[in-house]
Amino acid sequence: MQALRTRRFGRESLFFEEVDSTNRWLLENEELFHLSGATVVADHQTAGRGRHGRQWHDTPGKSLLFSVLIRPEAKGAPLELLSLMAGTAVAQTIGRIDRHFFEKLKVKWPNDVLIDDHKVAGILIESISAGTKFCAAIGIGVNLRQNDDELPKATRWPASSLQLLSSISISREGLLAEILAELETAYDLFQEGRTAELIESWSSLSLPLGTELAVESGDRVSKGTYSGIGTEGQLLLKGSDGIIHGIHSGEILWREACDE
Repeated sequence: MQALRTRRFGRESLFFEEVDSTNRWLLENEELFHLSGATVVADHQTAGRGRHGRQWHDTPGKSLLFSVLIRPEAKGAPLELLSLMAGTAVAQTIGRIDRHFFEKLKVKWPNDVLIDDHKVAGILIESISAGTKFCAAIGIGVNLRQNDDELPKATRWPASSLQLLSSISISREGLLAEILAELETAYDLFQEGRTAELIESWSSLSLPLGTELAVESGDRVSKGTYSGIGTEGQLLLKGSDGIIHGIHSGEILWREACDE
């Protein structure tokens, strides 16, 4: 990658025209790489995954699909926080492409990037742990050049692509290089224990405090007001009883869901 300006991230990299899952391949072959930041990129995934076992749809050549290997110094690093870290890096990079993007850009806990309430990117963190070894793959998918008829329809949040939302031509390689640079900077903060800065950056792109939310977790829906993000990346939701609850896994339903 000629545009790469990182120290580690992306310096070890492989490209596949087709693979089932960049996350799966990277975790099963992590011993081939020496550095945190090793990157696997695919033109197309035949079994790309999202959270909760959902399928990630892509059109060959029209998405940016890649996974980054990290080996945190702290075994069992909170995956929620890594997801927020990655989401912020992707959102900040996209926000620099077009001022129109920046004005309508939001991150949705824990792993989505939205423009004008349309999902344009998602993150999936998966990890392996054996003995003293712990490593994780940060899987990132960005809808880059899809047309309307190439995007999934049966989704909770309408999908869109950067091409549909902007007239600016976006280089896939250039976007990858910029995301990797942003992600490396954020990961350095994570390794230094400066997680409060990561949470602050993410929160600046999220909903205002006090926004009414409903959060679906399994078969349960919890309602309350958004009270920020905890130190491990958990969503803080203040219930009608005034108690703030930390939710580690789930999916946000927007304000309308609270008014049903």
